[in-house]
Amino acid sequence: MLVSTLNLYILAFLMYVAHAFSFAGATSAFAVFWLNRKCAEDKATTMRERIFAILSVPALIISLVYMLIPVVSKIEFGVFITPSFYDLACFIGPLLIGVLTAIFMLRSGVQMLEKAKSNLTKSSELERNTKTDVRDLSKSIPAKAVKFDPLSFILKKGDGVFLGLDEKSQPVNIEFGGGTSAPHVQVIGTTGAGKGVSIGLMASQFLELGEAVFFCDPKNDEWAPSVLYAAAQRTGKPYYFIDLNRPAGPQFNIFEGATEVEAFELFQAGFNLVERGDASDFYGIADRREAGVVARLMSRDNVTIAEAYAAQQDVILQSGAEKFYGRLREMAETPSINAKSDGIDLAKVIEEGGCVYIVGSMRSDIVKTAQRMLLVRLIQLAERRDRMRAGELRKICIVLDEVKYHLSRPALEGLGAARDKGVHFILAHQSLGDLKDCTKDLNPDAVVDAVVENCRLKLCYRVQSPVTAQWLASMSGKVQVDDEARTVKRNAVLSETVHDQRTIRQTETYFVDENMLLNLPPQVAVLYGAGLPKFVSIQPLKVLKSPEAIKIKIVAGTTVQSSIDMLDIASPARASHSENGARENSLL
Repeated sequence: MLVSTLNLYILAFLMYVAHAFSFAGATSAFAVFWLNRKCAEDKATTMRERIFAILSVPALIISLVYMLIPVVSKIEFGVFITPSFYDLACFIGPLLIGVLTAIFMLRSGVQMLEKAKSNLTKSSELERNTKTDVRDLSKSIPAKAVKFDPLSFILKKGDGVFLGLDEKSQPVNIEFGGGTSAPHVQVIGTTGAGKGVSIGLMASQFLELGEAVFFCDPKNDEWAPSVLYAAAQRTGKPYYFIDLNRPAGPQFNIFEGATEVEAFELFQAGFNLVERGDASDFYGIADRREAGVVARLMSRDNVTIAEAYAAQQDVILQSGAEKFYGRLREMAETPSINAKSDGIDLAKVIEEGGCVYIVGSMRSDIVKTAQRMLLVRLIQLAERRDRMRAGELRKICIVLDEVKYHLSRPALEGLGAARDKGVHFILAHQSLGDLKDCTKDLNPDAVVDAVVENCRLKLCYRVQSPVTAQWLASMSGKVQVDDEARTVKRNAVLSETVHDQRTIRQTETYFVDENMLLNLPPQVAVLYGAGLPKFVSIQPLKVLKSPEAIKIKIVAGTTVQSSIDMLDIASPARASHSENGARENSLL
């Protein structure tokens, strides 16, 4: 009787516990959490694992109760008594909800919790800067250029040349010091980044400081002539405009006042007569011989290239120097450099100051030859000045936009020694590849080294070449930064989680790295050579386009009739206008 009563109480208790199926099903979520902790790589039992195990016990007990009720009822009463279907549903429903909720929390909830913890976490104040991420450069580079009027800063009294405003909107001035020594400036950047704005801004200030400014522009910039003309008007300096391209008439004589040695050096620079160390040097002997003959003639009689060519026409076929005389004829057919008298006197501009704006070409080989000769001629005129006289020599600023169209071996050799003669250059180009795209008589690597070593100041806009960006980044120097390492684990539902602890180690990166240089906004550049590299916003000088800025002064000159003109004269349509025929070497 006692046993039966006890079994009855046990059965009643089990039936009562069965009503807690819904609660037991919900606690099944903790069983999933406990299983996740058991699957972790860390085999040591933790307090969290024990708590999850305890909380998952009700679900196991209720499951056991559900199986014991039929057994106890069969033993005691001989019939199977099972909980109602409602109790079973109350167990299975919460069980599924609990398990699915636990899986969701382990797959997605953990990540949301980690994001919240990351946003609330305060980083250590002892942590250094980190490496840049190209997807987020807002803290590394200016978002856009600072807007301002450069003229208001230029007109203020002060030392140096105003360049722009830094990130704190403070003026950035380049100090050049006294004497005849001034550093060369290298301006680098892709098309449209703002190179023309900066070189125009600097050149106009050098003009206002009393220097002789020669602006060599092979691409015929739209605004630069007006910027330089406006600066000349503000300061009362003379301004001249030269167009080397045909059909512009005579404007100056590039050989005016040249000695025999200087004239020969000009031929070397323009006609590539230097030795290359290969078989072509044998055929260049005759060219150099005739170059010496013509150089002596031009120095003795002070004649133009056209007159020298006309005087030598009888010996051209017998000289064996067809290449030299062919190039000489091309120069003789270029009216702009064959002024007879009253042309622009380059030596006078150097002596008295002023600005000469020279428009060249990036396509015409003939005009590019004239550009190379003109650069060497300017260096020659600077070197021949008397440095023993009292007072300082006037500084000379030579701007070479798209510098690769001006370089020759004599010019490159003179680049390093020019500062001592009072000459400083502003060299603008797009990339390292531009410098390597030089004439065949130059070593590309030597050109890069010469420009880099001689240009202490560098102004670098956005570049597109990763090679150029790497080179510029390496010049900025390295700084110490922290490199973070974290541990990532995979849980029981195949979701990765980041461990709370992180490891920081010391590493190095460039002060201005490739990500910054490849993504600089327009009109923002990095200034090297004036302390630590800094970001500078540079704005254009606001001027009005003036026809006087591109007005060419045509003077009397000499030239050789071109082959095209001769064909036109010899044509039947023009035969009646040339009864006496066309003299191939007639002087105009």
